[in-house]
Amino acid sequence: MPLERVVEFKIAGNVDTLPELIYFIGKASVAMFEDRPERLPRPRDPSVAQRLKRLEELLNPLLQYLQPQQVKLPLETLERQLEDAIKKLEALHRDVSYNVRLAEELRTKLALSRDVAPIKTAAVPKTETLDVFVALPGRALKEALELARSQGATVVQQGNALLIAVERKNVKQLKTALEKLGARVLTLQEVADIEPPSAIEEKIKRVEEELNSTIVKHQDLLNYAYTLRETAAKVLDVYFRSAVDEGAEMKHLFESHEREIKKLEEQLATLRKIGKVLEGLQASSLKLPEGYKLYVDPEMPIEAPHMIQEINGMKVALVRGEARGVEIPQEYLQDVRTGIELVKKAEESTNAALQRIKRELESLEKLYQEFSLYGDKRWEEHADTASVTFYVLEKDVGKLDEALAEFIKRNVGKLDIVRRLRYKYLRDVPVERRPTVERYPAPIRQFTKIVYMYGVPRADELSPAPLVALLFPVFFGWMYGDLGHGFLLFLLGVLLMTKLYGGRHRDWGVIWALTGLSSMFFGAFVYQEVFGFGLKELGIKMPTLPLLHLFGVHTLVESEGVIVAMRAAFLLGFLLVLLAFLSKVVNTVLRGEPDVAVGIVLPQALIFLSLGMVFFSLIKEAFHMEFLAPLLQLPWMYIFLVAFIWSAAGMLILRARYKHHEEAPPLTEEFIMGFVEGSLAALANIPSFSRLVILILIHGVLTKLANGVAIALGPAGILFAVFAHALIAAGEGLFSTVQSLRLTFYEIFSKFYEGRGRLFTPLALP
Repeated sequence: MPLERVVEFKIAGNVDTLPELIYFIGKASVAMFEDRPERLPRPRDPSVAQRLKRLEELLNPLLQYLQPQQVKLPLETLERQLEDAIKKLEALHRDVSYNVRLAEELRTKLALSRDVAPIKTAAVPKTETLDVFVALPGRALKEALELARSQGATVVQQGNALLIAVERKNVKQLKTALEKLGARVLTLQEVADIEPPSAIEEKIKRVEEELNSTIVKHQDLLNYAYTLRETAAKVLDVYFRSAVDEGAEMKHLFESHEREIKKLEEQLATLRKIGKVLEGLQASSLKLPEGYKLYVDPEMPIEAPHMIQEINGMKVALVRGEARGVEIPQEYLQDVRTGIELVKKAEESTNAALQRIKRELESLEKLYQEFSLYGDKRWEEHADTASVTFYVLEKDVGKLDEALAEFIKRNVGKLDIVRRLRYKYLRDVPVERRPTVERYPAPIRQFTKIVYMYGVPRADELSPAPLVALLFPVFFGWMYGDLGHGFLLFLLGVLLMTKLYGGRHRDWGVIWALTGLSSMFFGAFVYQEVFGFGLKELGIKMPTLPLLHLFGVHTLVESEGVIVAMRAAFLLGFLLVLLAFLSKVVNTVLRGEPDVAVGIVLPQALIFLSLGMVFFSLIKEAFHMEFLAPLLQLPWMYIFLVAFIWSAAGMLILRARYKHHEEAPPLTEEFIMGFVEGSLAALANIPSFSRLVILILIHGVLTKLANGVAIALGPAGILFAVFAHALIAAGEGLFSTVQSLRLTFYEIFSKFYEGRGRLFTPLALP
């Protein structure tokens, strides 16, 4: 497949300057950053993270008053931009916060003013023995009413307010009780002093206008700060996903594995010493006297009373008291045979854990060498340093150099801006990490959208994009072959390329325009149909007869034409699936497994070929396929058996070959799935291509029925015909799309295409 030449870069620098580097590279929009493996540690949070947090604290409350838009950021350091933005936003935040608090206070006063407004017009009794006040109980209205009446008060309810008249001796007690309920108690004078709602509403309006004016005045600043926040967040996301620590964190990771290995090795050595002594004692049991202990390979000198002896080549000390060395547990000595078994099991378990940790360390070493820029384990020299890996198209390396030069110029005052830089071509990068960059001419390029719906090809995998660019329009046109409906689809494609949605879906427009042309071709030359009418019926003479004569003048469907169409569909399906199996052989070789390709995958293709011939021999007479007779006379069942034995033998041989490999291919699964796929492909996938004929038959029958009803309705039938054909065009178009994708993805792609790659998507910052 056509691939752009890609260069892999590794750059190391100080943790605080690395986000700045990512920002400058992102501004150039040429680099795709590699994710750090989960096992490798990420560096500490850079200083930019704290500034971004402060920016978010200031910006988030302000954005609720504005629908922000992205703007272009200057080519300046993130640190300086964040500092300047924070300084400006702090002043704006104070102004806005003041207006917001003022507006909230006014709204609170407005609610109070509305609550007490009815009280101002109420008649208030004036006596020497009564005191009158106002209570606003809120949700405790029922409880306040009961409380006031229990004190012998007279209560008048006006909306949410209570006008309470009570004897003076009970006033203090009642007010205290109401306040405990959460009610607000006001004197009549306080109520009279509250501004009317209209005055407060006018103040709120002026405050909101001032707030909106402030926001509009600083709209450019808010748009800039919003863009800066999103950009800095994206930069930090790349940093946290991609940056690999080169100092203390990496050191701790390696040292933890090494300590665990040392600990397990010591445990294993201890168990082996105990096991050797127990094997020397296995003919008898040994019960130590009270206060005595048995030590293997004791440290000298031993201060306690002791006796030294050699058992099975190991120096053993019988000590009365304590000594330094490996003590053999008493229970092992009382039943030596059981002790030996327990020691062996513990030894096996410890050895398994040791080998696992060693494999993990080996894998970690491999990752470290692959992703670290230094790979020298000089942790102290690389303290507070991190490295990133990214890919650049070879033609864009000059743009990267310009971005790096600009970065260094803007950060010239900092030491160790870029500590080291290394690059290599993609052929030296592990294949599973290589990004895919396909470059096809139009219109093949547009059909990659359909391919990527299934998956992106890996760098070592055949891309099916050219095949899809051919097959998808052919499948669709075969099932949707109508000159009129194909023109409508072509028109839709043209509109998508030009006017609909502002041309944002231009690629899909190209796809549907070409698919519409394919439908028009099938409608004009293969079926000779336009909106369900035969071209011959309309007096249009074509230079040739229909290639597939499915619909007649006096008969709705021509059975002979259906047989010819089914025969063509089966043959096409057989050839395409066979091509898929052969492509799988090629992909397996490209993946670096030629032995698997020859030993297991190639016989799978032979299994399909042989069973495919068996399938054709079964339908030969029904579908008039006598022209295949010379080919069908070959002993295909014997060929099938030879292919099966070949595949099974290849699996067994390769299993023996990869027996001691940790990353051996899944040979048994490949053998089983290959056999199942080869068998199903011949007996199920080939017949599945009959949907090409079934869909066009449904399409033709529906359009002819719609035309018959429209003609019977007379002039009113025009509206019916327009509605019916629009419905048929939409419904059959949907069905044809789904079935075209099914034939492409399931019947063909599933045989050879994995699609586990990833697209080259450079970081692009505003």
